[in-house]
Amino acid sequence: MNRSGLYGACIVSIIEPLIQQVLIMFLLMGMGYALNRLGILSEQAAIEFGKLLINLVIPAIILKSFWIEYSFQRMYELGMTLMLSAAMLLLACVVARLLFRGRPIDIFAAAFSNAGFVGIPLVEAALGKDAVFFITCMIALLNAMQWTYGQYLLSGSKKCMSPKAILTSPMVMALLGGFLIFILRVPTVPLAQSVLSYISGLNTPLAMMTLGIYLAQSDLMALLRAKSLFAVSSVRLLVIPILSLLFLCLFPCDRSIKMALLIAAATPTGANVAIFAQQHNKDYRYACGTVCVTTLLSMFTMPAIVSLSQLVF
Repeated sequence: MNRSGLYGACIVSIIEPLIQQVLIMFLLMGMGYALNRLGILSEQAAIEFGKLLINLVIPAIILKSFWIEYSFQRMYELGMTLMLSAAMLLLACVVARLLFRGRPIDIFAAAFSNAGFVGIPLVEAALGKDAVFFITCMIALLNAMQWTYGQYLLSGSKKCMSPKAILTSPMVMALLGGFLIFILRVPTVPLAQSVLSYISGLNTPLAMMTLGIYLAQSDLMALLRAKSLFAVSSVRLLVIPILSLLFLCLFPCDRSIKMALLIAAATPTGANVAIFAQQHNKDYRYACGTVCVTTLLSMFTMPAIVSLSQLVF
């Protein structure tokens, strides 16, 4: 198959799982919405779900992503993806801060993508299971930055950025622990892997039902009339992915690494913006709106970004 044929197959393979993941997200949000309206799950339940996600579920995802078989090739790929991921996340944060100065929720929503739930199935569908490792490095750094810089944005407290706060945060501890497990070649333990898999599996249903509870307490029409939502969506889904695409062109690394990281950068806003906003008494209903709008629009923008990549990769 020629180059254009490969990219065409890549684009087609992304569309179906993308639509499937979006439908799953909205069905789970609908469940949370209905359970809140029926009086089964209260706003307090959303608060507790958020704490569980931040302190247990997301750290388990990070730890699990690094507990894999060691090889020199994997070590090279880990170093390359960590370096590129860190640079791309820094780029996203700088762009978001420049464009939405003084608007912490918009900065968070534009800078941090849903690389886990949306990104992983798309990378697997387009590039194969082996390429999922590349995106897990991005996810680990993404979650660590949300816990530190993201918390700082929403709380306004520099304590979140202190060395002690960074090193003792659940996500950073999981990142450091996972890296040590990989470097020290700790053999996989089936029982521990199973426990981590079960905990990790809670991420999507808990996060989406939490958003559904938030939506049940929101004025949906007022959210859709907010012009800032579409400005955030443009930056999250177009500006940052295109800049990331141009940045990746500067490095002569494996095409699969570039494509995996580009897909991660092009995903919509992650649910954590609403969960963190609620934890810090910010407008979590508006934050929830950024997740919903970017998720819907991503069905059109992500195939376009992948199509554009064939011109430069």
